[in-house]
Amino acid sequence: MPLVAAALLISSCDTGKEAADGTSPEVAASADPAAEEAAIRVKIAQWLDLIKAKDAAAIAQMYAEDGAFMPPNAPIGKGRAAIEQNWAAMMGAPGFDLTFAPEQIIVASSGDMALDRGTYRLVVAPEGTEQIDTGKYVVVWRKVDGDWKAAADIINSDLPAGGG
Repeated sequence: MPLVAAALLISSCDTGKEAADGTSPEVAASADPAAEEAAIRVKIAQWLDLIKAKDAAAIAQMYAEDGAFMPPNAPIGKGRAAIEQNWAAMMGAPGFDLTFAPEQIIVASSGDMALDRGTYRLVVAPEGTEQIDTGKYVVVWRKVDGDWKAAADIINSDLPAGGG
């Protein structure tokens, strides 16, 4: 009987398998959360630069292929094409300016997922009158082929319903 138990234990510890992103479980288990958080912060800085450039196509590439963008007062964008359309529409508003900053980034011990929670400030000027919205956001990051991609991105305004 001990031989059967040993065989079951060995077969349940198959270390030859690779994770979905191509890393072995040993690599994922030894992830450096501080280094992964720093890598996500670099992605956030790139994202902010793309917003300033109003490059919706490049912003869409920041998302996983099956990612989702959930902006306020608009339909969910599922997949990069829809995400690009949502960002283009939002950035096309007159006077558009958006900044955001993470308040907390938590990297999973596996090193393949992370939670980014922060705040944003959005300015638009329809009809020449500046309107300012502030709020909070959550981005769930997923490591895809060694690169951090936004899997889910949701924005929530601090303004009362009706915008005022």
